[in-house]
Amino acid sequence: MNKKEAIDLLNNEGWAKADAKRALELLDFKLNPDIDELAIRRAASKFAGAELDKRQRLQRGQKIQVTKKNKEIQRYITLIEELAANGGSSNQEEIKKLRNKISELVKVNDDLKKDNKVMKDIVDKIRFKLTVEIKNMLNLKDSQVKKSLVKLLKSTLG
Repeated sequence: MNKKEAIDLLNNEGWAKADAKRALELLDFKLNPDIDELAIRRAASKFAGAELDKRQRLQRGQKIQVTKKNKEIQRYITLIEELAANGGSSNQEEIKKLRNKISELVKVNDDLKKDNKVMKDIVDKIRFKLTVEIKNMLNLKDSQVKKSLVKLLKSTLG
């Protein structure tokens, strides 16, 4: 299988062409133009594992951002309460600016929470597929392991 066929194989399974190209960078098609499907799937699985790790790191980063935004919102709320208690009408402009800032932060924070939930769902789906397929593979005879491995890689990498 040449590089174009390998990219088409992964693309037909739901991979973006750019991701398929990046996944196959580990293989040298010029040196060995007839790489088999199993080698292609192994290279793709290494890339997919790295992608899972990357998405988990992004998810942790987003959780940190949510926490920081919550703390910032709380700080502004406290400041507004102090200004309202101390200044009355002379601080109304400052209070208005802070309330606008809080509204913006709440919106950003809500968006981050939604993105984080979507990423968590993706990670959970990948983990679930891997667990089910590995469990099934453990119950197979040796002659069926290769076929099952290809099926596992197809279902988790696309």
